[in-house]
Amino acid sequence: MAEIVSNGADQTAELQAAIDQAAGNGGLLRLGAGKFLVTGLSLKTSVQIEGVAGHTRLVALGNVDILSVEGAERLNISGVTFEGGANGLVLKNCGGRIWGNEFLLQEKTALFALDSMGLEISGNHVHDIGNNGIQVWTSEKREDGTLVINNRVEHIAAKAGGSGQNGNGINIYKAAQVLVANNRIADCHFSAIRNNAGSNCQIMGNNISRTGEVAIYVEFAFEGAVVSNNMLDDVGFGISITNFNEGGRLAVCSNNLVRNANGGNTEGVNTGGGIYAEADTLVSNNVIENAKDVGIALGWGPYARNLSAQGNLVRNCGKGITASVTEGAAPSYLANNVISGSKIAAILGMDHLEIVTEDLGKDGAKVPDVIQLKDNVIRA
Repeated sequence: MAEIVSNGADQTAELQAAIDQAAGNGGLLRLGAGKFLVTGLSLKTSVQIEGVAGHTRLVALGNVDILSVEGAERLNISGVTFEGGANGLVLKNCGGRIWGNEFLLQEKTALFALDSMGLEISGNHVHDIGNNGIQVWTSEKREDGTLVINNRVEHIAAKAGGSGQNGNGINIYKAAQVLVANNRIADCHFSAIRNNAGSNCQIMGNNISRTGEVAIYVEFAFEGAVVSNNMLDDVGFGISITNFNEGGRLAVCSNNLVRNANGGNTEGVNTGGGIYAEADTLVSNNVIENAKDVGIALGWGPYARNLSAQGNLVRNCGKGITASVTEGAAPSYLANNVISGSKIAAILGMDHLEIVTEDLGKDGAKVPDVIQLKDNVIRA
């Protein structure tokens, strides 16, 4: 076991030598309390790096990645604060555990994991980051299996701009079988959780507030997603399961509580909505309150297939539940929903953003064949 103490000077060479020695022995590198100034460290095998939580600080000297690791199957890093730099921790083809660390003031990303194998990212505090908090990516679409659990992620900016590439708390790209659960995420310029083309991913039990755009975004070429038991409050838009035009399909969206969706402040999404879905999706047993424009929206123009909204409570929204009636849209099924206090209408047929039916929640309304209604309860 190697142990290094801080001396207040650039310790890159000393730390790199200690990392190499520990890795060569398959052992433990213990870092004492203090501020360690570094210009970029690297590792290509498994090792355990252990700091004093809240007191061991690796501080970047310049626009560098603080620690880059490649090919470590049993990596274990805990109790370390990664401060500043371009990226805090960059992992490629790694497995193991990254737990109980702090990441702050990175210009780009706090923790970037590419092509992982059996990785767990848990109990970390990520805050005040330039572009993205935690990113789990694969080079090609494949099973990844990373667990992103019990982290605190907050104050994520989008300094590099874009329409969603930046400004996200937790971002999945192409990686399949990823679990994002029980995280506390707040104050993200775009999304709290953004899954782009990651199939069979679960987004569960997260507590989210103050997002500039869609809080939970499942988009582009994904197949299979479960979004459940999440708590969302004061967001631009709640949950969006979208991009059937790119092959995005197949989801369960259930038991979520979405409150105060006030409309996004980004160029991409300005609508304040609770839940939106496009293809092969069950939207059930959710509670949506105070969504500025719409509680639940099913379909976008012709991009609507096998959509079902059942057992939801939609309260005090602009429009309660909408469904696409555009030519080419498949039927949507609405059953056993309670819709209360809608400001415009309880149930509407839409052609993109245009209302094309009367309020279908009223007695005697003529319901288009493309919308199937059963036992919904409408209250003033």
